Amino acid sequence: MSITLKIGKKDLPRVIVAALFCIAGIILSALQGFYDSIFWYAGLFLLTIPTYTMNSRDSKPARIIPEIIYPLFTAYFTIFFMQMINLANHKNLDGERWLYHVMYHYEFTRMFREIPIIIFVYFLLRMCMVPRRFAACFAPLPFLILGLADYYVFEFRGHEILFSDFMSAQTAANVAGNYNFDLLYPVVFLVMPYAMFMMVCLRLKGDKAATPVWLRVILFGALTAASLAGFILSLMQWSITNRPQDWADKGSRFNGFLLNFSLSVKTLFVEPPEGYSLDSLDELVESEGVDMNYTGNADEASNVIVIMNESFMDPRSYLYAYSFYEDPTPYFNSLKNDPNAVVGLAASSVYGGNTPNSEFEFLTGITIGYMPNGAVPYMQYVDDPQYSLAWAMKEMGYYTIAMHPYYSSGWNRTNVYPNLGFDKMMFMDDFTYEQSDLQRDEYMTDSQAYANLIEQIEQAPEGQKVFAFLITVQNHAGYTENLTNFEPTEYFAPGTANGNELALNVYLTCLKQSDVALEELLTYLSEQDEKYTVMMFGDHQPQFMSVFPNNFAPGVYTSWTIPYMIWTNYDMDPEIKAQYENDPVGITSINYLSIDTLKAAGVDLPGYYQLLEKMREKLPCINSAGYYSNSLGAFGIYGDTTDADTQKILDLFHYIQYNLMFDKESGEFKNSLMNVVGG
Repeated sequence: MSITLKIGKKDLPRVIVAALFCIAGIILSALQGFYDSIFWYAGLFLLTIPTYTMNSRDSKPARIIPEIIYPLFTAYFTIFFMQMINLANHKNLDGERWLYHVMYHYEFTRMFREIPIIIFVYFLLRMCMVPRRFAACFAPLPFLILGLADYYVFEFRGHEILFSDFMSAQTAANVAGNYNFDLLYPVVFLVMPYAMFMMVCLRLKGDKAATPVWLRVILFGALTAASLAGFILSLMQWSITNRPQDWADKGSRFNGFLLNFSLSVKTLFVEPPEGYSLDSLDELVESEGVDMNYTGNADEASNVIVIMNESFMDPRSYLYAYSFYEDPTPYFNSLKNDPNAVVGLAASSVYGGNTPNSEFEFLTGITIGYMPNGAVPYMQYVDDPQYSLAWAMKEMGYYTIAMHPYYSSGWNRTNVYPNLGFDKMMFMDDFTYEQSDLQRDEYMTDSQAYANLIEQIEQAPEGQKVFAFLITVQNHAGYTENLTNFEPTEYFAPGTANGNELALNVYLTCLKQSDVALEELLTYLSEQDEKYTVMMFGDHQPQFMSVFPNNFAPGVYTSWTIPYMIWTNYDMDPEIKAQYENDPVGITSINYLSIDTLKAAGVDLPGYYQLLEKMREKLPCINSAGYYSNSLGAFGIYGDTTDADTQKILDLFHYIQYNLMFDKESGEFKNSLMNVVGG
């Protein structure tokens, strides 16, 4: 292969265009602060100048060299600019000047996991007899288009594309119909570099193969299969310790967009549990002796308010090691002595994030325990109406409302809430507030969120009880950033908490404010003539890895544990009080919390919640970490039990989850629940 540097008249247009692209790209990259792309622009321009010619006299080893260089060059180019357009203009990159540092500082070898899938496309084209220069030109195209789509989707809704988005055409329609398409970043970090890349690839002349067609098909077919197998095996290994990230741009920053997207594919392919059939599920349900067609009765019941309090926990036991003995939530903890309240502990299925999984468990009664690793049902599975507490309450005459004082773009809630049966949903733009009600990264205070909650209750349709589900944000993570309109209390003096003083002070200040706001809300409700039942629980513990021990095992006082309380503004049923006073286990799980909420409210339980209550009698706690079995008298993890009674309820949980979430067929069980859905 020869390399010619001579530039003739016919080469001038190409070189001039490449030079203009290079100059513009370097200037814009410098202005945007991405220095890596400056080197890419300069390198691509230099590579567009020479002409690379394959001669018939070249030896066979020499003719193989382009088949090594071209796919690798293609892969590196594709990975960089697909990732570049993914992360361009993201606020998380403010101040960062080297994209490779953002992409790979968590895992420096990740690129080697991404390369094989690009090479796979290249060799697939070569197997189809596409010349190497055109194979190199077109191999990046599907990935760059995917990256461009991700850029616009992220700009529109605040999180990245997952494979599940392609299961619904609505995502693309939403983006195309509601977003003004920005062109600067796509042109600078995708169109211009891709045009220069194609110029480089097309500089290879004499690109005709001398090898017989049948031999090329076999050779490139083998390379295609090998590269695909390499990617799949690498992805499987990666999935052991990594899960698909669904929030904001964590997918690109922690997994890399390509790997994150690929990991999300895995979560959509759920196999039925062993022994599952519609008949086997119906038999297990029937053995519990519950009338699944009973829809409940709330004629004498109260209004119901459920508050999922962001990152709410009791940190005292963790902080004793730092000689911190002050109770940050004295009012919440005092409720255990209130005759009309109960306080308990529940196991969450998430830690430090993935809030919607806690929402999902509470509202559906389904545990995340048997979901694929990294699955977020709100993002991947709730595409159609799904039986939930909201549907059950609607059937009993309640007006149902979901409220979240943050942006509507998060976690697909705008699509999920109607499918879960809420009459109304409210997000940040629907709340009334002053700028002073927003703290740190525009997180609304619990106090103002509760003021809006009260306002909505008062505006509810006349004659209807209210079921309100509020997700707060005041205690959200980001405890050392954007401390706008926020003055933390100095619980920890400098040097007393191993460098975590500011984060702890911010978090504990938020907890204290949250506790004060709860007292304000319950004081207001205690003065009302109408009956109210309030449930409040934390969605997960905050991610303080260097402060709070991360004990990811089933049990009490682990990283999964969150507190909750149920309070009424009337005399609570003494049986509920006795149930808590005599609880030998000391912990339940989020998927069961709706049962005691309904009972405290005076609701005659619908069949589904009667079934959950019977299951709770045998497995009083179940989450993604494991379960507690009453027959064994111990905590366990999935797949480790030989106890028949325990396995029966585990199977029932697994069957219910698969039937409601994944099975397209309906038996008696699903039909009995879906009778109230959409009504």
